[in-house]
Amino acid sequence: MRVLLDTHYLIWSMYDSSRLPEELIRILEDENVWIEYSIVSLWESEIKHLKHPESFEFTASDMLYDAQNSGYHMIDLDPAHIFTLGSLKDCSDSGHKDSFDRMLIAQAKAENMLLVTHDKRLTLYGEPCVKLF
Repeated sequence: MRVLLDTHYLIWSMYDSSRLPEELIRILEDENVWIEYSIVSLWESEIKHLKHPESFEFTASDMLYDAQNSGYHMIDLDPAHIFTLGSLKDCSDSGHKDSFDRMLIAQAKAENMLLVTHDKRLTLYGEPCVKLF
């Protein structure tokens, strides 16, 4: 099984594992699970770090290094991911307008991965590739 970590779970899995649910920890420890993270998460993290370095201390470079050392696998952006965006439900009227989240959902959907998240708003898209923990 291929699991794509959302940005929060990527950060927590490397820097604050006490925030991870037990069920997700079991999945991440399963040797049959291929754990992936997106370049989109690195991009989002770098923007957050640049805006608020005092509260968001991790740079994209830090995260890349630590994710590689954790044995995680990075997924790049691919045109198929971009084209998949058009198949996602428009949830902007529900208050969810996060382009990074939409891109992660599109990547998971296009690559037949399971996107794990703690953000209930991502379930509004109704995509079976989104798993809430």
